[in-house]
Amino acid sequence: MNNIFMSKNNEKVNIRQLEAKDAKQVLDYICTVGGETDNLLFGREGLGISVDEEMRILSQYLVHPVSMLLGCFIGEKLVAVSNISVKERQRIRHIASLGISVIREYWNQGIGTYLMKYMIDYSRKNEQIEVLELEVISDNYRAVELYKSLGFKVIGAMPKAVKIGNSYHENLMMILEL
Repeated sequence: MNNIFMSKNNEKVNIRQLEAKDAKQVLDYICTVGGETDNLLFGREGLGISVDEEMRILSQYLVHPVSMLLGCFIGEKLVAVSNISVKERQRIRHIASLGISVIREYWNQGIGTYLMKYMIDYSRKNEQIEVLELEVISDNYRAVELYKSLGFKVIGAMPKAVKIGNSYHENLMMILEL
């Protein structure tokens, strides 16, 4: 699965499923993107997992019948990542969690919007997924507005959901019924 589109900067962006061979690059990406913003649940320390652990995670996504982990590449550089993870328990397996991040250098280039639309389209075509859910820090205004423009609705908020240093941030829970 490869999909190519042009960014607003007229750069060719290749979307593809991430594979075990991408593990080191994915972990480096996570540390980079985590250090650029407080809008994620991790900082520049990343996820604290080894390359071998990341390889296992990427391999599991590749063989899963519904869940998916995609990367956006400009040339060989990983510039965005998005995942859809379905719930495994029978009564909630119609719900999938959606996550996305983009390296700051590529913000406002249409990559995040394209990737979100791609993931929503994928979910709509999948008979198992009926609801997409995501969480977003409430003061991440650009992301909240993007999600709303794509049809997501705020269904709740959790105060003090994220603590960075001595500062707390509220998380919004949002859903899109497909």
